[in-house]
Amino acid sequence: MKAFHYREWLWNPDDDWELVEGMNLPVSEEMKRRRRELRKNMTAEENNLWHDFFLHYKKMGFHFIHQKVIGHYIVDFFYPKSGLIVEVDGGQHFTEEGRKYDAFRTRQLQKWGFTVVRYSNLAVHQNFDGVCQDIINRVNGRT
Repeated sequence: MKAFHYREWLWNPDDDWELVEGMNLPVSEEMKRRRRELRKNMTAEENNLWHDFFLHYKKMGFHFIHQKVIGHYIVDFFYPKSGLIVEVDGGQHFTEEGRKYDAFRTRQLQKWGFTVVRYSNLAVHQNFDGVCQDIINRVNGRT
């Protein structure tokens, strides 16, 4: 994973920052508030992945973080060991504006050295086992 440089994104130097252990990323109070809000209000598909897959997978030694702040983004799920980001996309991501924003965001995260994979809510809902197997393959380097 590429080292993160603060100059690569815009931030307000007057904000109060917390250093995130192991990531060297500052987190503003606003981002911490938004992260807490997203954790409390996960979509049904995010909740399903978190409780029925990621928490069980954690027992096997694979620790995913949900609603992780990376730079000025909050990603749905993050596997720090390999820099894998898993996003679960609802309907707002399939509008023209949503697709453009997601493409920009993905390019930025990739520029910083992360791998981003996206699944639609429909894919998680209709093919849960397939999505989980794809994530396992990616974690194990078998994509």
